[in-house]
Amino acid sequence: MNLSSAILSALAYHDIFEYPLDSSEVYDLLIRKKARKESIAGELERLSVMGKIGQSDRYFFLKNRKKITRIRKLRTRYSQKKLKRAAFFAGLLRIVPSVKLVAISGALSMENSRRSDDIDLVVVTSRGLLWTTRFLANVLLFLFKRDPAGQKISDRACLNMFLDESDLSIKDHNMYTAHEICQMKLIWDRDSTYSKFLKANAWIRGYLPNWHESRVENQSRKSKSRSFFSLYTVHFDLIERLLRNFQLWYMNKKLTTERISSTQLFFHPKDTRDWVIGEYGRRLRKLGIANP
Repeated sequence: MNLSSAILSALAYHDIFEYPLDSSEVYDLLIRKKARKESIAGELERLSVMGKIGQSDRYFFLKNRKKITRIRKLRTRYSQKKLKRAAFFAGLLRIVPSVKLVAISGALSMENSRRSDDIDLVVVTSRGLLWTTRFLANVLLFLFKRDPAGQKISDRACLNMFLDESDLSIKDHNMYTAHEICQMKLIWDRDSTYSKFLKANAWIRGYLPNWHESRVENQSRKSKSRSFFSLYTVHFDLIERLLRNFQLWYMNKKLTTERISSTQLFFHPKDTRDWVIGEYGRRLRKLGIANP
């Protein structure tokens, strides 16, 4: 893929989310092409002069899509309040010794939330304590969680992903998942769990080779959970099994697009992956670009 097609592909992907990119974001999120910032800046200018892309303020977008710059600015304002709420939720989750990482995913991770959106959170747990951690997290955030019936969603917590630290690799290798991983916004972690997560998912470089880690400063801490839980291994193994069985029983009649394994839990009320990949392909065809 040449540089022009890679830039257009990046703009096309984010057009799905009505999200124009500035030049540094084009660099970070350039699809399947490694390039220098200077080369990208020059190619953006060339594409703008040729009328193949538009530019407003510092943002670039597909031709005739200027309106999404206003949408992005509006959603950025909506997102500021939600980011503070997410930090509050993460502060509560810090109480649980077996929580190793809390991060924001979804629209809010890109500061692209609608006013009515909830707050998607990713949690990494200590080894062998996935279901115990999920139970405690749900108890702590019970008053702040989104309503499954859809009555209370805006600014509510949605615990949509849990990963056991023993299995951090995401199995779905595709454009959508690569973006979700790169765009995840870390709030805090223990024992450098975020770095371990990225290392376990190094495959994302095949899709976004320019992307680089951007983390919150002074948030990584040494965990006390290992020594605490090791004193009661037998008891916690029993509790883990009981809480797993209880939660699976409770969720049994409500399961739809959820994906559940012994080390990974994905709770997505609406699985948008296939839709996004389909929309991405449609935009590429319109631009005359082969789907990479």
